Amino acid sequence: MAMLKSVRGERIADGVASLDISERGAFIAKVYNYLFGAVALMVITGFVAYKQIALESISRGFFWGLFGASMLVLVIGMFSSRVKGLNLVLFGIYAILEGVFLGVLAKMYVTAGLGSIFAQAAVLSLLVFGGLTAFVHITKKDFSFMGGFLFVMLLLLIGAGIVGFFIKSTILHLGIAVGGTAIFSMYILFDTSQVIHRIHEDEAVTGAWMLFIDLIGLFLYLLDLLTILSGRD
Repeated sequence: MAMLKSVRGERIADGVASLDISERGAFIAKVYNYLFGAVALMVITGFVAYKQIALESISRGFFWGLFGASMLVLVIGMFSSRVKGLNLVLFGIYAILEGVFLGVLAKMYVTAGLGSIFAQAAVLSLLVFGGLTAFVHITKKDFSFMGGFLFVMLLLLIGAGIVGFFIKSTILHLGIAVGGTAIFSMYILFDTSQVIHRIHEDEAVTGAWMLFIDLIGLFLYLLDLLTILSGRD
């Protein structure tokens, strides 16, 4: 998800598009190395959280605390995107926080007898992410034109989520899950094209962070969708 001034959709004269083929390839490889590293860190942290955190000790405040900490790290990361070292540390902390959240969430699903749904959502997320990413890399299409549209859709999704928090409607929640899945799928197209065409060569961490957020968002909405369709929401 675009979160910095250099990835709003404008072409940047000294961005990655201005590099020669070998330099651009090295930059893109760096982005995905950071992304895979963050995913690995999240999975390891999630496994530890799954094994070590007892559900009896979990309260709603625990999740709000994780959410608040994640948002704080994300905001700080927005303002330090080009501070080498610090941006990578913040990205790692964000991945750890997401790992704790997903580890506890996985335990809740397994305890409720829905472990297969959690696994299905994870596999589908990776397949969709990989397929959309490959499409952009193969076709070289630039989806930056979707930036404004996706931002508005994201705001509407957040608004619908707030309404859904107070209104218990299966139809509404299903619509939110479908909409969220579609929006984050489009964000994968958008942010992948940003990595290929537009962001600055010193923003490899930013590029990886955007794609990481897209992957997590896609997974969570797919998980909601599969849970609702199973009739166990």
